[in-house]
Amino acid sequence: MANDGIREPKSFGLYGLLAVLTATAVLLLVLPHWSSRDFSDPRLRNAIAAFAITAMLCDAWFLRISFANVISSIVFVPLFASVALFPHPVPMLISGLSTAIVEAFVRRKSAIRVWFNAVQFMVAVGLGTLAYHSLGGLTNIDEFSFSPLPFVTLVIVFFVLNQGSVSLAVTLSTGVSLQESWDRIAGGARLYDVLASGLAVLLVFLYVKLQLVGLAILVLPLFLVRQLYQMNLQLQAELEEKLELMVKAMEARDPYTSGHSRRVAEYASALARDLGLKSRDVDVIKRAALLHDVGKIYEEFAPILRKASKLSPEERIVMRSHVVRSAELVGTVARLRGKVLEAIRHHHENFDGSGYPDGLAGEKIPIGARIIMVADTVDAMTTDRPYRKALTWDRALEELTKLSGQQFDPRVVEVVSRSHSIRRLVSPSTTQTTVLFSMKSLIRTKRASTPTGT
Repeated sequence: MANDGIREPKSFGLYGLLAVLTATAVLLLVLPHWSSRDFSDPRLRNAIAAFAITAMLCDAWFLRISFANVISSIVFVPLFASVALFPHPVPMLISGLSTAIVEAFVRRKSAIRVWFNAVQFMVAVGLGTLAYHSLGGLTNIDEFSFSPLPFVTLVIVFFVLNQGSVSLAVTLSTGVSLQESWDRIAGGARLYDVLASGLAVLLVFLYVKLQLVGLAILVLPLFLVRQLYQMNLQLQAELEEKLELMVKAMEARDPYTSGHSRRVAEYASALARDLGLKSRDVDVIKRAALLHDVGKIYEEFAPILRKASKLSPEERIVMRSHVVRSAELVGTVARLRGKVLEAIRHHHENFDGSGYPDGLAGEKIPIGARIIMVADTVDAMTTDRPYRKALTWDRALEELTKLSGQQFDPRVVEVVSRSHSIRRLVSPSTTQTTVLFSMKSLIRTKRASTPTGT
C-alpha cells in the first residue's frame, strides 16, 4: 500500500530529508518538458478532475499500520493509471494535491506533515513517470495501450521511493534501523501491492472504453483489495490480543512474576535487533519470549509456583516440564508452530548441552531459544523475588559472563554486555540494590536449576 507517516521533525536529518524531497519535486515539475496538449479539452479536464477525486477518496480510505503511526491506502491505483492517461506534470499534481487535501482536511495533520507527505508522493510519482516514459511507456486518453516493462518499472520506482522515504523519516524520528522500518512498513504488504497494482491497468482500459462508468465499475475491486489489507491487519491484532490474554492468565497464578513475560519479550526483541536479525525474526522471538512460560497455566504448576521454600527433586522434575507443556499449548495455534514453538521448547537448553528437555548444544539450539535464555536470566537476576533481592546490572552482567559458553551463547552475552537498549530497559532501581548472592545461590533457588528463575 502507499504509505505516509512522519512524526514532527525533531532533528536536522528530518528537515534535511524534507528539503531534499521538496527540491526534487520542484526539479521534476520544472525540468521535464510540459505537454503541449490542449488542456482546454473538456474531456481531458473532466478526466483529470475525476481521477483527482478518485485519488482523494482512495487516500481518505486508509488503514493504520501498528508501527510508528504509519498509515496506508490504495491511492497508488488511480495514480498509476493517471501516468498512462495524462501527460506530465498532471500525475504529479494529482498526487500532491489529493494528498495535501486529505492530510489537511480529513486527517487534520500539521502543516509540516502535510508538506512531507505531499512532496514524497510527488517525487515517487514524478520519478516513476520519467522511468515509465524512458522505457517507451505511452500516455493516451483516447486509446488503450499497455507495455509491461514500463509499467512494472513505474510500480517498482514508486514503491521504492514512497516506502523508502517514509521508512527513512521513521528512522530519523525514532532511531529504529532503516532496514527494520522498511520491513515493517512494506514487508507484510508486498504481495498485496503487486496484485493491487494490476488494477491500475484495468482502470486505464475501463476509463478509455467507458469513461466515468469504467471508474464506477472498478469501485468493487478496489473495495475488495482494501478489505484484504484490513483483514490481514485485523488477524495480526487479534492474535496479539489472544497472546496477551494467555500471558495474563498464566501470570495471575504467580504474582511475583507479574510482568515477567512482557519484560523478557522486550529484552529478547532488543537483543535480536542488536544481533542484526531481520524484523520478521525479531517478531518471532518476541512472540516466543512472551509465551515462553505459558505452560505454567496448567494446574500441576499452581502449588509449585505458590511455594516459597526450596523445591523438592520431584517438584523440580515437574517444573522442568513447563517447557514441553508450553510448546504443546502453543502448538495448538497453527500460526505459532515452527520457529515460535521451537524457541519456546528449547529456551532452557544450555550452550554446552547440559540443559533440557533435549540436551541440545551450541548452534543446534535455535537462535531464538538462546536469546530467550539470556533475556529470561537477565530479568530473573535484576528483579526482586520472594527469596532474594535483585542483583545490580553490573553483577548480573558479571554472572552472565562467568557462564558464557557453558549455559549461555557467548555471542549473545557479548551483545548484552555492550547493549545500551538492554541497559535502558532494565529497571534503574537494580543499579542501586545491594547484592549478597553468588550465582550458586541462584542456581539452588526454588524456581529452576538455572538462573533464569522461571
